[in-house]
Amino acid sequence: MAEFFRFLKNSYHSLTESGQFLMLFMVSLLLLWLIKEFERKEFRQFATIMLLLLLCPVSVKLLLLYQTQFYGYENLWALLPMTAVLACAAVAAVSKISSGYAAERGRLRKTVSGKRERVYETLAVAVLALLLFFCGTLTSAKGMTEQDFDGDKLPKETAEVLRLLEIPDEGGVFLLAPDEVAAWARIYSGHILLPYGRNLWETELSAYIYDTYMGDMAELHNWVNGTLEAGSEGEEALWKEEMLLSYCASAGYHYLVFSVERDGGENLQSAMENQGEYVYFAKTDKYVIYRLL
Repeated sequence: MAEFFRFLKNSYHSLTESGQFLMLFMVSLLLLWLIKEFERKEFRQFATIMLLLLLCPVSVKLLLLYQTQFYGYENLWALLPMTAVLACAAVAAVSKISSGYAAERGRLRKTVSGKRERVYETLAVAVLALLLFFCGTLTSAKGMTEQDFDGDKLPKETAEVLRLLEIPDEGGVFLLAPDEVAAWARIYSGHILLPYGRNLWETELSAYIYDTYMGDMAELHNWVNGTLEAGSEGEEALWKEEMLLSYCASAGYHYLVFSVERDGGENLQSAMENQGEYVYFAKTDKYVIYRLL
């Protein structure tokens, strides 16, 4: 029994982790192949119809207008046949399940049997709909954590940092800060410029974006957030901190913001003293701000 539940868990993981319907698609093909009433020639007919739809310019144009703009023509070759097969298999499965239950119970009276078959059909549809639901990548919505907001509807601790920045009326200032500050910076002022967009740290926003950030930008993001993997120690770690500070200075980032815990690191403090390109500017209860000389 334990092995059975482990199999179910692994199957569910394979469906939800990648967000693909490939496993369900293969099961549908197997189901249609094993159903005796489903003639083999229907596979050939289906393949011919799909080929014509995908090659005809008119049908291709209509399908491209129908599908989401995140997908291109090449995706039609996978998504369109897969959707059609899943729909066909779902209808066949509902029919077989409902008729199987009705036949097992017997048909004593036509009226009773008809009601019973409708109940079984409804049950079959519910089970298959639930299976289809679990094949997706739906996750629980991210709720706002309980935090204090100021008069500008910004988190209080974030607003304290942003109000300390000297922002010109024209032009802008470049800010490198942890995610919880950067997420509100552009809302606070359009003159605050960020080295990267929010889709760098929220993968849901870049699920269909193929123009991704370079590795050095991801490293910079992890560094300011204190999540950079500690793969070096001693002099090498200090050199890494100095290199990133020099990069920020050469890129013209006017302000650097670190959490109090991150700022308390020995290597960061030593790198600040050695480089001399950033000076202490201000501090709040949670963050420390440095300004470019």
